[in-house]
Amino acid sequence: MLEVILVLFPIVVLNSCSSKKNTALTRQYKAFTTRYNVYFNGSEAYKEALNNMENNYQDNYSEMLYIHPVSSFANKEKVVPNSGFDRAIEKSQKAIKLRSISKRPIRDPRKSMSADYKNFLKRDEYNPFIHNAWMLMGKSQFFKGDFINSSATFLYITRHFSWLPQTVTESYIWMARCYCELGWLYEAENTLSKIDTKSITKEIKPLFEQTKTLYYIKKGDFSNAVPELESAVSLSEKGVQKQRMMFLLAQLYTQINEPDKAYKCYNKIIKSNPTYRTFFNASIAQTEVMPESQMKNIQAKLNKMLKDPRNEEYLDQVYCAIGNMYLKQKDTLNAVSSYSVAVEKSKNSGMEKAVAGIKLGDLSFAKEKYSLAQKGYAVAAGLLPKEHKDYKRVDNLSSILDKLKTYSEAVELQDSLLNLSTLSDDERRKIADDIVKNVIALEEKENKEKEIAARNEQTQNDANQNFSINPLNINTQANNGVIKQNIAVSNDNSWYFYNKSLVEAGKNDFQKKWGNRKLEDNWRRKNKTNIAVNTESEVHNGPQNEDENLDASIQNDSINENDTKNPDFYLSQIPLTEEAKQKCNDIICDALYNMGMIFYQELENLPLAIKTFSQLDSRYPINKYKADVYYDIYLMYMRLNDIANAEIYRNYIISGFPESNYSNALSNPDYIKNMKEMSEKQENLYEATYEAYLSGNTDVVHKNAEYVNQNWPMSKLMPKFMFLDAMAYASDKNNEMFKDILQKITVAYAKDAVSPLAQSMVDNINSGRTLSQGNNSRMSMVWQTEVINYKLDSGKVVNINTFKIEQNKPHVLLLAFQSDSVNVNQLLFNIAKYNFTNYLIQDFDLETLTFKDLTLLVIKGFENFDKLSDYRFRISMIGGLELPSAVTPVMISEDNFRVLLQGKSFDDYFSFLEQSSQESLEENDDSNDDNNNDNN
Repeated sequence: MLEVILVLFPIVVLNSCSSKKNTALTRQYKAFTTRYNVYFNGSEAYKEALNNMENNYQDNYSEMLYIHPVSSFANKEKVVPNSGFDRAIEKSQKAIKLRSISKRPIRDPRKSMSADYKNFLKRDEYNPFIHNAWMLMGKSQFFKGDFINSSATFLYITRHFSWLPQTVTESYIWMARCYCELGWLYEAENTLSKIDTKSITKEIKPLFEQTKTLYYIKKGDFSNAVPELESAVSLSEKGVQKQRMMFLLAQLYTQINEPDKAYKCYNKIIKSNPTYRTFFNASIAQTEVMPESQMKNIQAKLNKMLKDPRNEEYLDQVYCAIGNMYLKQKDTLNAVSSYSVAVEKSKNSGMEKAVAGIKLGDLSFAKEKYSLAQKGYAVAAGLLPKEHKDYKRVDNLSSILDKLKTYSEAVELQDSLLNLSTLSDDERRKIADDIVKNVIALEEKENKEKEIAARNEQTQNDANQNFSINPLNINTQANNGVIKQNIAVSNDNSWYFYNKSLVEAGKNDFQKKWGNRKLEDNWRRKNKTNIAVNTESEVHNGPQNEDENLDASIQNDSINENDTKNPDFYLSQIPLTEEAKQKCNDIICDALYNMGMIFYQELENLPLAIKTFSQLDSRYPINKYKADVYYDIYLMYMRLNDIANAEIYRNYIISGFPESNYSNALSNPDYIKNMKEMSEKQENLYEATYEAYLSGNTDVVHKNAEYVNQNWPMSKLMPKFMFLDAMAYASDKNNEMFKDILQKITVAYAKDAVSPLAQSMVDNINSGRTLSQGNNSRMSMVWQTEVINYKLDSGKVVNINTFKIEQNKPHVLLLAFQSDSVNVNQLLFNIAKYNFTNYLIQDFDLETLTFKDLTLLVIKGFENFDKLSDYRFRISMIGGLELPSAVTPVMISEDNFRVLLQGKSFDDYFSFLEQSSQESLEENDDSNDDNNNDNN
């Protein structure tokens, strides 16, 4: 009997292995082999890879931690963990391919009436264990960072294993987590809403809580994230991943302003036997949320950390924490000092240094220490990733303060020099001697540190270097009697300039002999002024040998007044004459004005700008900026809604500067109302004025320019209106007015973009040249032609829109002419040549359109009206682009051009511009009449 069983067993097994059969025996057999063969190996590989990821990932404690290292895959700029999930995916796929049973079983007539049996027959899969392989593949794809394919796998599970409700529920949770990592919050919320919380078992509850935590964090809803994460932490097993989530929980407590809970949470981490790195960062983070009762203990702990050799690489964080402690005690002086040391001590140049730089910058800026603030912001701006919440603010402040620092340091320097000028000769000499001692001591300290660092690094590299034998790594090979030399410059750092320690040592040797020299001509000379004065005597009487010249130069260094180790170098800068003192005061005056303008226009810190301008006014009651300063203070007080103070400065301007444009403008009690109207209407009026100029209607140009000068003299477009007015006088052949207005522009608006163009025209006139004139006639014969783009006409009714004034939208330049009156190909060639020659970066598109008797050459590529108007001015200049007399240029926005192409004519467009111009003028006239009546 036993022999029969042994013979039949392999046959039964072989029949069970067949994928073409679906019986209870084949299902159980394939489930067994799936679990204990392929799936087991894949599952073990998955556990090992997940354990390595969670334990070996280096968290960035300077930012909010990820709930799990896998989240780093969602950010391409972050360091991602090593992924070892390929084997698990491979085994899962193999199990599905070899062990899947999709063939339906033979129907059992005895069970055909059962609803459960009917559902059983509708399944897509009959291996009772294969869903585990699918789940393993989905999870492995997720932790590999392949969130899209992972979500697709879990979606497949929800649709093809519907008879396994627990599996479907878990799959929905994993799907939601994939969507959260991808940032698809709507899809995540929709998926979470499908989950029946009653079906969540104890095994998958931690996953559910973590997913909801991630969802709320991605939304920025930290208050709702906290209870979910609290639950997830309580359900998690001990280990690195639990400590990671606890650290994140403490950070969330800090975000929702619950410092006591954060402090206790960090304490739990410290007591949970973490790695030293986690212990250190938890201890540092505690300083930001510490209660006052713990300050002494924290201070003692931080001082102990400074002495611990394990913290040598983390000194920046320790000093930053000490700064936090001082800040808690409102000791800003020591806080600034600690943050400054943190920046200097940092060795890693990572986020920790950036955080210290931001704190140094913010605190120093609040204390008006702009040089120190710029230092902090500059350090942070170079280290912060662009997606960081503070990046734009810090980068902007760094660039602004770079300019502000120059003026601030100028004020500090000149003030100190003026103060020194009031001291006696002996007192000044003593201060200079002390400065020299400090310079020498600092230089000796720096050189000693560099030498030690260079020697230490050289000692470490000597074992791997063959520098003394083959310094350039020259490989010499004999080839037919010819010696070939190959200089290898590779990553082995064997070449001199690839070896940092040797380069540093070389620098030290150079500085010992020559001092700290700039990279410039005659670098061996310290006193170039004296050398230049004595050039002739050197040539005829000096030493002929270059080495003798060098020796003489070195000997003279010790008595050189430009030597920073010579007290006379500092004493010579002190202003002792009235003329020198006046120069110092002029520098301070200019610097204070520029500082105020930076606060006002770039930082938009109105109180600080007012304070700086007031300081300028009090220190220098008579200064060249007085009218400008009073006007700016007036505008700032109006913006701050401080009408009383604004009125004071308004009266200062009217009484103190009665002939100025400011006085004329502010004499109108409705000036602010006019300013608002100006900002709304000036651009429309300017575009209409420009079109009037191009159309040859110079009377309209003169009228509009005069109107703006009378009503809006402070308009930012005033120089452009003046320029159009001048160009219109050129068309009228009134050369005197043309030149007079251009000269006014160059004097009154020297910094405006149109000023260089005006100056070049004045120079041309003075040299006897005349402005090139073109034909600005309207070509009334063709202006009435309807411009229809037949490419758009498909037999449907076209919706004809209306024209609009659009200054800041893309524009085109239309060169219009009667068909057959111009050689189109030659015109295209001339324009393309001009564009290529004068615009090396910007590209222009050229297109020719013909409508009955009218041809248009369209030049595209202008961002806005200003860009196009600049182009139009330049081609009209002598030496620009001489257009045929039959060509008339028309400037128009792309949107208005589309309207034109729907069946409008140029007459329609010109009428619209003239009407807009007239309406704008009438509205302002009516407004002025109403104001006058109200005043009467």
